[in-house]
Amino acid sequence: MSSAQNQYTNEMKRKFGYYATWNPGVPLKLGDIGIFKRNVFTRISGLDDFNISFEVRPDTTKTPLEHNSQGSVTITTKLSGTVAPQGSVLTDIDAGIIVEFSKENSTLFKANNTVTPSIKDTIQLGKEIISLFKEGKWDKNWVVITELVEAESATIIISNTSNSKIELKANANVGAANFDIADAKFEFSPQFTRGLETKIISAEGLTPLFKVMGMKTRLFAPPIFRSNSLKALDKITPYTAQNECKDSLYFEEITDLDISEQ
Repeated sequence: MSSAQNQYTNEMKRKFGYYATWNPGVPLKLGDIGIFKRNVFTRISGLDDFNISFEVRPDTTKTPLEHNSQGSVTITTKLSGTVAPQGSVLTDIDAGIIVEFSKENSTLFKANNTVTPSIKDTIQLGKEIISLFKEGKWDKNWVVITELVEAESATIIISNTSNSKIELKANANVGAANFDIADAKFEFSPQFTRGLETKIISAEGLTPLFKVMGMKTRLFAPPIFRSNSLKALDKITPYTAQNECKDSLYFEEITDLDISEQ
């Protein structure tokens, strides 16, 4: 895992309580199945591929989300007709935004009008998944996206060096004193970039944050398991899940503690 990726996913989890999509532009859906390791979700399938249907619990409350790495992000707004900052590639007639990062692996994150739909009945979902595992049709390390943050539009910029910079020009003819760097109506286009790991500018329909659920066990891992970096779940097989361990499996949200054991 790159240091920028690690810093970004950790920052988003601390700030919002959700895991962050990496790469931030990867589209995700409720019911996506994947492997989740070191805060990174890798999609491999979907619940529909297993003929598992679910009802969505909608969210109609649109909420803005914003986060900048503390003390390392400077944002300068340049209005049309004003003198461009020294060294800028923007002209006096341009309107735009300049973002500078003083530290490597720093993040600017802004998402507009986000909603957070979720799978309504995760108890029933868990029962179906455990049944599939007992039949040998489900991998115990797979997880499911059960809650998802969807953004109407969003901008995500991650620095790669301690002297990173991006200059954005607003191409739309919009007379606004306060530009919104995440608003697609301004039609921002990069005019200059330096030292950036990731730049997603006012993109529409992003799914930048999510929660996942997966199989867990009430069994404890013996010391020899821990010394070999194994988990208690590693001792469960489809056979034992139907017999001596039949009451030890459950389906629950994956937490930071679960990730630390991977």
